[in-house]
Amino acid sequence: MSMNALMRWLKPREMVFFDLLESATGNAYQAAQLFDREVRTGDPIRFAELRRQMKDHEHAGDDLTHEIVDRLNQTFVTPIEREDILHLAHAIDDVVDCLHAVCERLILYRISAVKPAITEMSSLLVEGAGELLHLVRSLRSMSNRKEIRDRIRRVHTLENKADSIYHAALAELFEDPKDPIQLIKWKEILEQVEAATDKIELVAKVVGSTVMKNA
Repeated sequence: MSMNALMRWLKPREMVFFDLLESATGNAYQAAQLFDREVRTGDPIRFAELRRQMKDHEHAGDDLTHEIVDRLNQTFVTPIEREDILHLAHAIDDVVDCLHAVCERLILYRISAVKPAITEMSSLLVEGAGELLHLVRSLRSMSNRKEIRDRIRRVHTLENKADSIYHAALAELFEDPKDPIQLIKWKEILEQVEAATDKIELVAKVVGSTVMKNA
């Protein structure tokens, strides 16, 4: 059965998985925008509110993931493979989890000034999460495969840029480690931001493999 034929045959309650995945991606995009906006102010006084709002996004992401899992357990026919739905749900949720972990550390470690590498990577996070909005929406029809491939390549390019920024920042940290405690703090923060970009690329890869399976 072709993908278009399958979509016509499926019932609304089975198509709801697309709604849930799109909602989860929208939540991740909003979380990335929030993070980018607040760390870019350079004002540590705002970090407590940033953490509170990011916690809301984390809870929203968890709720969506749980709903997806619950519905998978109750649904016999799904629009795409169960494993792909589950993989996408967890990877999208992990993006928000990574950002929440960064916000927790900004408070826990009493960070007073954000390193330029963080804002450089945060802008890439927003751009990458924006691409995911289009990619996850494309799962409904999978009709424009060239556009899907182009967007996946863009996400890969963004992740490579973030990886370069991350490694350059690490090299700078270890170049003159006067304060080992500060080194450890910033190493953890940088790792979590970079991990968020990795998760964005993972979502894009899963979308790509799902499209290939249904080609």
